[in-house]
Amino acid sequence: MKDIFTVWGNTRQIVIIALTAAIYAGMLIPFKAIPIVPGLTELRPANVVPVLFGILFGPAAAWGSAIGNLIADFFGTLSPGSAFGFVGNFFASYTACKLWHLMVKDAVIMDLRQTGIFILISIAASFVCALIIGFGVQILGMAPFMVLFTIIFINNSLMSSILGIILIKVLYKRIERTGLLYTPHG
Repeated sequence: MKDIFTVWGNTRQIVIIALTAAIYAGMLIPFKAIPIVPGLTELRPANVVPVLFGILFGPAAAWGSAIGNLIADFFGTLSPGSAFGFVGNFFASYTACKLWHLMVKDAVIMDLRQTGIFILISIAASFVCALIIGFGVQILGMAPFMVLFTIIFINNSLMSSILGIILIKVLYKRIERTGLLYTPHG
């Protein structure tokens, strides 16, 4: 867990945090007009960002996903529950990062095995995010846990699985060539 704090001492990682936050917020904001549960959640194809960027950029993407979600909340769903959205998105991205680097040791080619792992990681990250947000929002008395958990879990799982498989194929080699690809020990 030390890696989640060391990113703040590296200028390149801080730039990745800012870019991830800007991209995620920019993708979330237009969908604030299409709420699933008004004031709490909306249709979110952007939920591919925490998983995909977590795999590509590591802990910097976790911070960027958390910050980007909070920024987007200022455009329609800002509430005390936004704190749980911050934490949920952080851990969704961080979970994806850690699981991917634990399970995939070779280059990303997205063969059948890696595609299956990507889908499992998308589901696990979505579960973590939905659990944190659903639990937090229920504690605040804003919505029942099972309703919000189910909506977030299904939406995040589908969006990150479907869009992520396509986007990782397009982005991986380009990011690797730029030297921005996260490696746990490098």
